[in-house]
Amino acid sequence: MEYIELLSVDGVSTFKKQKIASKIHEPLGDYSEPFQVRQLFFREFDEHRVFDWHCAPRAQFIFYLAGEVKITTSSGEQHTFRAGDILLAKDLCGKGHVSETLTPGRAVIAVLDHNPADGRQ
Repeated sequence: MEYIELLSVDGVSTFKKQKIASKIHEPLGDYSEPFQVRQLFFREFDEHRVFDWHCAPRAQFIFYLAGEVKITTSSGEQHTFRAGDILLAKDLCGKGHVSETLTPGRAVIAVLDHNPADGRQ
């Protein structure tokens, strides 16, 4: 399984493809190691909304269920997220990114724990 990480390198936001490794093999499927989650939000969004330059408010996974959102990084990269895509927003400093909702949609936001037991964020 893959996700796109949105991170800040020297104050400039950029995208990086990441893989989630399957570590636990069960009869119902393969599982990753658990991620510690502090909060979970359900979000709905309208089309044609532009959220000017901003940073992620906290490290959070966004699981897109429906709709399309285009994100432009301060390095100039663009990526359109659609149903089934996973984003890990971690650009917590610098100029940040611009988000534009292209079509109405829904997403689940999982806020990561700041002090996970295994040291991951």
